[in-house]
Order: sequence, then structure tokens, then C-alpha cells
Amino acid sequence: MAPIKTSRVWPLALLLLGALSPQAAQSCSRVLSNSNGQAVVVGRTMDLYLDDQAALVLRPRGLEAGGLVSASVANAKRWRVKHGSVGVMSVGTVLADGLNERGLNVNLLYLSGSDYGSPSSGKPVISNLRMAEFVLDQFATVEEAIAGLAQVQVVSDRILDRDWGLHLSLADRSGRSAVVEFIAGRMVVHQGNQTRVMTNEPPLAWQLNNLKRYRPFGGDLPLPGDVDPASRFVRASTFLSTLPKASSAAEAEGNLYGVMKNVAVPAGAEDYSGGQAEDSWVTLWTVIANLDEGSYAFQLARNPYPIWVELKRLNFGSGGAMRRLDVQSPELTGDVSERLNRS
Repeated sequence: MAPIKTSRVWPLALLLLGALSPQAAQSCSRVLSNSNGQAVVVGRTMDLYLDDQAALVLRPRGLEAGGLVSASVANAKRWRVKHGSVGVMSVGTVLADGLNERGLNVNLLYLSGSDYGSPSSGKPVISNLRMAEFVLDQFATVEEAIAGLAQVQVVSDRILDRDWGLHLSLADRSGRSAVVEFIAGRMVVHQGNQTRVMTNEPPLAWQLNNLKRYRPFGGDLPLPGDVDPASRFVRASTFLSTLPKASSAAEAEGNLYGVMKNVAVPAGAEDYSGGQAEDSWVTLWTVIANLDEGSYAFQLARNPYPIWVELKRLNFGSGGAMRRLDVQSPELTGDVSERLNRS
């Protein structure tokens, strides 16, 4: 399954298939700020139809990993963690987001209609639910991650009694960015500044073409205010393009946090766009990752006070199990690096 680099507009029939899919259930936004003059910073929201009971986790070097979630196959890919990382574990078993000690950031988002192809290539198999941990565990750069994903067969896996279509965004300390999607059985790779924003369906090529209809991207349409994926993509792209140069890394993080709050979905929000997407759900949590400084901040939507870790303070030493910190308590605030080390 060789990667295809493309930016063409996606066929309308497949867009409708994805948009009308009853499987749509996870809605997220990801934005990369790599031209702020201070740091490479990534923001991400997690929107879901149920409480995912998110936990902050630390994956130490040497940890055994791999396999599938819902099935056992003879050629399932197994590996040991090469690069320690911190991230967010969703619904108990899926690493949805993370940053490793080499500065590689990964975000797993929903894409209805994802097609991973037939697992008949002879390559080792990994679950689409394990893509984020595979990339964080094994690779240090966007380039390495893309090459590594091309060497495995990603398959659709089940959790919560359903299949999940997923795509992946990547960024590293150099400011490089990529979006990896699985379309018609092929791995489609988009790279460059056009990948700084990602939401959900339709696929990225359609989102980029649609963006041209809006100001300030050459079109005449005003900024949309709805919570569907296409509207969030336009808003995120617009506000990212108007961010001022930051005077510090902290300001760069704060500026991006403002963009993420503008694409977050508040409790009780409804989608009035008239579109058919069913993945417009409430935002559960937000992450701001500073890839240069190795900081990873997390905030529950129902808690106004963020928590964060500094990767230089975390113990990624070989051996031991994955460490997990319950972040559901509203009393948990501030730097929790040492608490994660002890958990």
C-alpha cells in the first residue's frame, strides 16, 4: 500500500457517502502554528458523543506494544517503544493524541468513509486505533513516520461495538506537517502548510478546495459560524492566517489556544449548517503541545483550569508499564509532571 501524494478534489459520490454515513460519531479539530516566530505549537480538540474518560498517559521506552484491539491475527505488528511519549488515552484503550521526547506530535481524528484496503499485502498489520501510538513509539520526524506507515497494513478495528474511520495528522520540531488519510484502499499523504488545519469529513482535498470560496482565501463568502467539520475548517484556517507574530513561546501557545476555543463545540450546540455530517459533537477536551519546548497542556471542557507536563521532567527510562493519570478531578491543576511520573 504505497502512499499517494495528492491534493485533487474528491469525487462527489464518495463525499456524500462519507457525509451520510451513520458511523459518524467523533468530531475534532487540529491546528498547527509553525510561523509564529517563537515555537512550533499544535492545538487539538476532542469532540465525541459520549464521555471518553480521558486519561493522561506516559509510555516509557521498552514498553511492548502493538496488535489489534478487537481481534487476533497471525501477522499483527508488534514493537517496543523506542521514543518515550506523553498523550491522551481515550475510551480506555485508544491513544488519541500525543507528543514524544523527540518532538513528534500525532493527532488521531475521525474521517467517515475511510477505506484501508484489503489486508492481503503480506505486510504486518496494525489497527487503525493503534496508529498514533505506533508513530509516537517508533519515529522522530514526519518523514520517518510516513515511511514507517507505508511499511505496514492498517486495518479497521472495532471498539464500542463499531468500526471507526480515522485519519492522522503529524508535526515535528522542524515545523513540518502532514495529513495521512486512507481513501479507496490507498494511503494518501498530504504535506506542507496546506496541512496545518484538519477537521473531519470530507477528506482534506475537498476541504482545501472549499476554503477558496471564503474570505480571505479568494472567495466572497463570509466566515461560517456552524459547528460542522467544514465550517470549523474554514474558521480555523481564517483565524490561523490572521494571528500576529508572537513575542514569546507562551504568547504563541496562548494565541493558538484562542483559535482552538473558536472551533470548540460548546455543550448543547446544534448544527444549523444544513449539511448531512453527523459528527458535530460537544468538545470534551483540548490539548496545546509546544514541540520546541516539549510541553503538553490538557484542559477538560468542564474544568476551566488546565494541567500540563514538561517532557524534560518526565521519566521515560526503559522498563515498566505505561503510567496513567486520572485527569477527571476538577481539583487537578497546574504542572502534573511529577504526579505522572509516580502514577
